[in-house]
Amino acid sequence: MSVRRALPFVIVALLAAQIGVFTAARGVAPGGAEVVPGVAPTPAAARALAFGDDQFLYRVMALRLTTAGDWDGRIVPLRDMHYPNIVAWLRAIEALDPVSDLVPALAVHYFAQSQDPAQVAQVVGFLRGHGIHDPDRKWRWLAHAVFLARHRADDLPLALDLARELAALPAANMPVWARQMPAFVLDAMGEREAADLVMGAILATEPDLSPAEAAFMLRYLEEGKQQGGADGGLRP
Repeated sequence: MSVRRALPFVIVALLAAQIGVFTAARGVAPGGAEVVPGVAPTPAAARALAFGDDQFLYRVMALRLTTAGDWDGRIVPLRDMHYPNIVAWLRAIEALDPVSDLVPALAVHYFAQSQDPAQVAQVVGFLRGHGIHDPDRKWRWLAHAVFLARHRADDLPLALDLARELAALPAANMPVWARQMPAFVLDAMGEREAADLVMGAILATEPDLSPAEAAFMLRYLEEGKQQGGADGGLRP
């Protein structure tokens, strides 16, 4: 039989096989909500598994984590993911390339979008460690952690701790607004007098404030005086 005559039979056979596989799999439920394969390796183990090619393994593991929740024909909501394992994978991948911003970006823009404050708090813990180990390049991820703790984890005391850590970082290129964050969190906690003290200290000690920055801080302090320490409105 010629190839041309055999082609329709081959197509029919492949179609029948596809239908058979689909029919057989209809009643098969996927596994549980574990969307990352296995237990995450420790950072040291991840480096050992790379066999000297950290960048290759970094990309492979990061790609696998990027597809978390959308695998094997299923979509798993963030709330059903096992966040301790997710965070362990974030740390293992981070160890392969601590300079790259891919992993913290994945943490902020994907996993921190969970509606569960406890899950968000676990991501905040990862960002906290990532942000302080290289302040000049990573301070912004600690700023993200402050925002997430305040607005998504609903944990103002944690947000204040993080904001104070951020303000104290020895980062030469960190903007003034990052050092102001303890004041904004204190303000949200109803501690306007303490917030004004923070803002006043920055105004008195920062020699390179722009006119716009100085004007904003003066307005903030003036508003605090007018309201007698009550909750103000100049918030980021």
